[in-house]
Amino acid sequence: MTPSPRSRASSATPSADVAAADATSAPAEPTPDFVDADNDEAYRRRPRQSRGQRRVDLLLDAAAEVIAEQGLQAATAEAIAQRAHTAKGSLYQFFPNRDAVVAALALRYADEMRAVHERAFATDPRGLSLERLIDRIVRPLAVFHDQHPAFRRVFATIDAPPDSTGSAPLRLRAQLFDSFVDRLDLLFLARNPALGTRERRRAAMICASIGQALLARRARATASEKKPILDELRRVLVAYLTPLLEPTGH
Repeated sequence: MTPSPRSRASSATPSADVAAADATSAPAEPTPDFVDADNDEAYRRRPRQSRGQRRVDLLLDAAAEVIAEQGLQAATAEAIAQRAHTAKGSLYQFFPNRDAVVAALALRYADEMRAVHERAFATDPRGLSLERLIDRIVRPLAVFHDQHPAFRRVFATIDAPPDSTGSAPLRLRAQLFDSFVDRLDLLFLARNPALGTRERRRAAMICASIGQALLARRARATASEKKPILDELRRVLVAYLTPLLEPTGH
């Protein structure tokens, strides 16, 4: 839940016919989590052999460690190469600069997050209690954040200069958010087909935004605060979604 929302709603007031159609129309399939063009931007030369791929993975692991420990600005080409125990020239064989390393790391995180999303939404939502359904989505996202402490900093807009809105990490952030909203939209449709399209889409966006904000806050919290924040996130989502997805109280 890392990307900022991009509004898709029309500003025009819908007619009665459009409103009626909204109540039954299905949401779009989840959008792709990243575009192939970002791959080309990240690399000077793509590794063609397993040995080269191992070197790239080593550099990305080193970048993640430096970013997690010291912040995004500390992840210079020299610092990354030093952490990877390699020469800076080895980094430049594959990446044109330090920003390209961060872009490649963002691509890797996006790919892994897409896999987390696919597993979290794999189960038919109609056979689970709302509490269990929310837990199946929230828990693996929290685990992902715990396992990848650099994730928040790679995608955080607060660490990005004002003119970097077109950078690969920020594009990926938006794409991941939109894809997650799409998945929630489909889940809510399966859970309560009577819920109108606009209301359903709005609820998906709100839930994704709440989850993104609280998981980011949890990532910065002390160890003793991580579980309470996750528990509160579950409670907030259950309270918000119960009248929307279980209107009869079942």
